[in-house]
Amino acid sequence: MIVPDDAFLQHEIEKLAVKAGRMIRSADRDVKVSTKSGRRDLVTSKDLEIQRMLMQRLDILCSPCSFLCEEDLSLPGIRQIADPEEVNEGVCFIIDPIDGTANFVHGLQHSCTSIAMTVDGKTRIGVIYDPYREELFSAGLGRGTWLNGHRLPEFDLKLADAITVFGTAPYDDSTNAPTFRMAHLLYELSADVRRTGSAALDCCWTACGRFGLYAELSLSPWDFAAGKLIAEETGCSVTDINGAPLKFEGKPSILCGRPSAVKEFLAAWKGAQNAEAKHR
Repeated sequence: MIVPDDAFLQHEIEKLAVKAGRMIRSADRDVKVSTKSGRRDLVTSKDLEIQRMLMQRLDILCSPCSFLCEEDLSLPGIRQIADPEEVNEGVCFIIDPIDGTANFVHGLQHSCTSIAMTVDGKTRIGVIYDPYREELFSAGLGRGTWLNGHRLPEFDLKLADAITVFGTAPYDDSTNAPTFRMAHLLYELSADVRRTGSAALDCCWTACGRFGLYAELSLSPWDFAAGKLIAEETGCSVTDINGAPLKFEGKPSILCGRPSAVKEFLAAWKGAQNAEAKHR
């Protein structure tokens, strides 16, 4: 298997992400909305249109390859996988055509397209485009992260000096109580707390310093694959909520932030979990 040069591929993926973003921006009110697993789990005709375009273009750009994507499409001659363990085999593109679909449906203008490229399970390229702010976040493994052509620096930050952000898991009600206990803890430890509705942009905004730390208790690979690399290439620590390595399998939690902020949170989170266990 011959994999084209990463720098070339990254540039081509950036162009496709921008094209997808323009499709988001140009969407009219005739976009069809339907539900998947429940009333909060939305998909639109624009999600499907964008994912189809990306899969077709990327399959031409780098073949053979496979795709792990949020939406299930059957495209002739294109290999879409459902098992994240298959990401460990060859080149795989992990795609979320519109991260923040609920925001998109309700006109909140905080959504993005997220594309990651892995080779034998290792993420080599991560690209996320926010069409509303026209911000292109792009990272290459070992080559840094760039925002609209400017390299993002590495730095550290304490929780008390940072705005933090958390995500909810609207498709899994079992996470509701622990999620809001976590949010309360974040509020106590940090300067303030936010909830935006886009995991990919939460990673990007942590990478560029708008947030000091981001946490969520249940995600899919397409939610974080690109954002994880984008954040790590600016010196962020990205693990699960307990500090263990973040994997594509299952529905993992995520903790993404500046090293000092992550260290402070992990200590407080462990203490809160121990205290809760004693009161059961």
